[in-house]
Order: sequence, then structure tokens, then C-alpha cells
Amino acid sequence: MPRSGELSVRLRDALRILRKRWWLILLVALGATVSSLVFSRLQTPVYRARAELAVSPSRIDYGLSLAIENLMRQYARQLQTDKLAEAVNQRLQLDLPVEKLRSRVRASAVLEDYILVLEVDDSDPNRARDIAYVWADEFVKLQQIRMASVDPRERIEVALLDRPRPGDLYFPRTRQFALGAALLGLVVGCLLAFGLEYLDDTIKTTEDVERYLRWPVLGVIPHLAPAPVAGAPRLSVADPKRR
Repeated sequence: MPRSGELSVRLRDALRILRKRWWLILLVALGATVSSLVFSRLQTPVYRARAELAVSPSRIDYGLSLAIENLMRQYARQLQTDKLAEAVNQRLQLDLPVEKLRSRVRASAVLEDYILVLEVDDSDPNRARDIAYVWADEFVKLQQIRMASVDPRERIEVALLDRPRPGDLYFPRTRQFALGAALLGLVVGCLLAFGLEYLDDTIKTTEDVERYLRWPVLGVIPHLAPAPVAGAPRLSVADPKRR
């Protein structure tokens, strides 16, 4: 286990590397962020609309509650059938393959609240809203037909809570993508900076001499000015300008 002194030295070395190659870290992070923004701009936007259906039994008791929970799971599966997709396709005149339309719809059951949740994805926010509304409406009509021959005391009603609104942008999430790319770029940039520092075994400064060779620096050879070019004018000792 490293001692506190060794740990302090390692931390100073790490900070030195980060200060030395900060431009590389910043460049990698900036490149990753710009790439994520370009990627987001090239994607087809997907909007998600949501419809909620309330399941209301005529009476509430423990046995019926358990039965309704199982029934709601069945309802969630029935909401994604080809039969409903075909009805919606014809009603909205979408002219889409049933499988493609059904793949845009997801249904789930919130058992504790007796709520069915229907989510629809589409490239047009208004069309996503229309599909969600018609899909839920068709299911309500289907449930009404089923319950028509059932004793009113045993009926389970399904109703649309609120009319769906235009879909919200679901994909791409440009801000989240950019933030994630920037953080990833910072991490990759730091790793690259440490990797380059590890591979760079050249000695450039007095600090490098003391660090790698562990020798004290007694002096530094000064940088000499270049030799005068042949033919250049020189000042003589008797030059009055030097008096």
C-alpha cells in the first residue's frame, strides 16, 4: 500500500500530465461532443404519444381484485394485437403494414391503479397522437361489445381517461447525447494523455532529468545565438557608435 508521501507524488505527477496535455483532453471531448450533435441531426426524430385507459369493475372485493389484475395483463397483450392494428389502419387510412404499425405501439398495465398505458411512437407528433387516440377508442368499443352480454353486476368497464396530446420528442435526445459524449470524451482524453506520457521516454526539461534519472541538475547549458552570417556588417572597435 503506497505511503502518503508516495501518493502525494503520484497525484502531483497526474496533475502535471493533465496540465501538460490539457489541449489534447479538450480536443477529444470537443470532437466527441460535435460528433454526437452531428449524429443527432442526422437521425429521424421519433415522437411518443401516450393514452391511459381506466379499468373499472362494477364491484370491488378481494377475489375480484386478483382476477382483475390477471385480466389487466391480458388486456395489455390484447392492446397489441393485429386485429386492433388493422382497425386503426383502416380508420386513419394510414396504408401501413399491420406488423409495422403494431411495432410502434407498446402497452403496459399499472396494476395498483387499474390503469392501462398505451404508448405510440411516430415521426409525426400529431399522427402519434391520432394513432394513440384511435387505438384506445377501438379497444374501448371492443370491451363494450364484450360486456354487453355480461351481468351488469359483473361488468368491467374500460374508459379513456384523457384525450392524448401530440407526441413529445423521444429520440434523439440531443442534450443528453451531447453531455454523455462530452463526459466520455474527457475520460478518453485523460486516458490518451496518460498513455502518451507513458510512451514518451524522451528527456526535455530539467524536471525530466531529476524525475527519470534522479540526478540533481547542477547547471544548464544556455542557448547560443546563431553564428553571424558571412558578409554581414560588423562593428569595429573604433566604431563611434560604441563610444
